[in-house]
Amino acid sequence: MIIDTREKLLEAKYFLERMKENQPDRDAFKYNLSAFLAAGRSVTFVMQREFSATPGFKKWYDEKNLGSDETMTFFNNKRVMTIHQQPVQPGAHVNVSISGQVILSSKSISAVVTHADGTVERIESEPTPEKGRKSGLMPPPEPTKTEVTTEWRWYLDDLPEKDVVTVCEEYIAKLETLVAECESLFSRSRGS
Repeated sequence: MIIDTREKLLEAKYFLERMKENQPDRDAFKYNLSAFLAAGRSVTFVMQREFSATPGFKKWYDEKNLGSDETMTFFNNKRVMTIHQQPVQPGAHVNVSISGQVILSSKSISAVVTHADGTVERIESEPTPEKGRKSGLMPPPEPTKTEVTTEWRWYLDDLPEKDVVTVCEEYIAKLETLVAECESLFSRSRGS
């Protein structure tokens, strides 16, 4: 039998997976983040209710001192804010990469290329006209295969050094460890 606490943890994981799947959709990402915050914070609330009468639980839980853990405190504060004050408002960083050969038909070409290492290169050229062409334009380009990839990362103003999905995964890992230890120590005492 799955304990209620684990059930709530699975709910938080569910919303984390929906966030990952919906990163290009701001509203879906934001709504799933809000649900994740509520479900994640509820894990310890449900744990305290579920095991409050179990011998040794209160002492064990108090010794965890979760209020001094930066990640746990951060997520508690975010949950309070989004439930009681205002919706969570993450900001997006979008990285678009284009790879492949690009052929342009023009008298001159000018491009600014930013490489993966951050260096910027300005490219300018004067294409030579095809023999016998009066216009001076290059021949029409051949179709080429170009690959475009887009990577979305969401950030919160009060935690700009880590993206939302990464910090949520860290939070889930802490909750998973806490729930596993609780189950190991106290589930049998409850007769589950």
